[in-house]
This record gives sequence, structure tokens and C-alpha cells, in this order.
Amino acid sequence: MMMNLIDKKIDGIIFDLDGTLWDATIACSMAWNKTFEQCGYNNKIDRKLIKKISGSPLDIVLTQYFVFINKNDYDKTIELYKQNEPIFMTNIGGRLFPNEMDTLKALSKYKKMFIVSNCLEGYIENFISKKRLVNVFTGYKSSGETGFTKSKNIKLLIEENKLKAPIYVGDTQWDYEASMTNNIPFIYAKYGFGKLNNMENEIKNIKELMDLINK
Repeated sequence: MMMNLIDKKIDGIIFDLDGTLWDATIACSMAWNKTFEQCGYNNKIDRKLIKKISGSPLDIVLTQYFVFINKNDYDKTIELYKQNEPIFMTNIGGRLFPNEMDTLKALSKYKKMFIVSNCLEGYIENFISKKRLVNVFTGYKSSGETGFTKSKNIKLLIEENKLKAPIYVGDTQWDYEASMTNNIPFIYAKYGFGKLNNMENEIKNIKELMDLINK
């Protein structure tokens, strides 16, 4: 069910990145597999697992999903991945979702646009540069940059930009919980990686934001 949010006088749209603004699962899986190889592991992961772990903090990814990695190798694994990810993101990157470019450019003409993601420092910047969206987004925060959770980063972004009525658009349980913690409306990107049920506001295509959020 979708609720028209025009009466909320929305002054900012905050987006998650992976699964909401682009699909970079091929590049991510290649970066992780290269990292595993450099650490001496023969294990491989695919796009399916990347979608499953999307948005999860690195400590949870290592302890709950990459259980084959020895605890003594955690620091080495993270450092190597931090080196590998930018290389694959620069060379391969990801694909935008259908109707996204036109929708983002249209919304940015009358709404302030932001990104908050549980990603490494430089990842959001890479996305914005590669997709030529520098004039679309006002600001962004990543856990890699601040060291904070998504909830805390959303709070900081709201405070720094003096937003009175922002919304958050995301596709995972992490996104939903971060929105609820900050007491702001959550828009579920149903086309993304996560699977959520009984969401009050959801979109099956990003262009539906235009109908959900009116001028």
C-alpha cells in the first residue's frame, strides 16, 4: 500500500545505495573473490550471496557469512578488500535500475537528495562519479567514512542539513530499522535485494517516487 506523502512537506530524500540505486553485485563478488584468493582461500561467492549480505556491516558479513575465514585473518581480509573494491568499482561498477536516471534528475530539481550507506569510504563517491550524478546529490555519509551505524549517519546528515521532514528509501531490514530509529518515513524499494513484508509505503520501480512524492 502506498501513502501520498505530499502533506509531509518532504525537504529531503535519503537513499540507500546497493539494491536501491544500483546493482554492483558482479563487481563486489569479484572484489571479494580476489581478496579470498590473496588470503589463501579457495572459496568463491556469487551475486546471490552479495545480494543477501548487501547493507550488512562488515563484522556481521565476516562472522555470519564468511565463516570459512580464520578469525586471525579478519584484519588482513578487510584491508585487502578495501584495496580491491575501488579497483573493481572503477573498472566495472554497477548498473542503475530502470527509469532511475530520469527520476533522480527530476526529483533533484525540487528536493534535496542524499545517500547514506553501510559501505566503505569512497564507495559512494565512486558511484556518483561513475554515473555522473554529482549535480543530483547534496551530500552523503558512509559507515566507512564516519565509523558509525546507518542510524547514526542518518541522524548526523539530518542535523547537518537541518532537514525537518526527510524520508529514507531503501530495500533491506537494516534500512527499515534505521528509518524507524530516526522516526522518519521509510519507502521500501521492492525492486531491490531485500525481502520485506507489510511495508506501508513501497515502490516496484523507482519512478513511482514521482507519484509518491508530489511537488
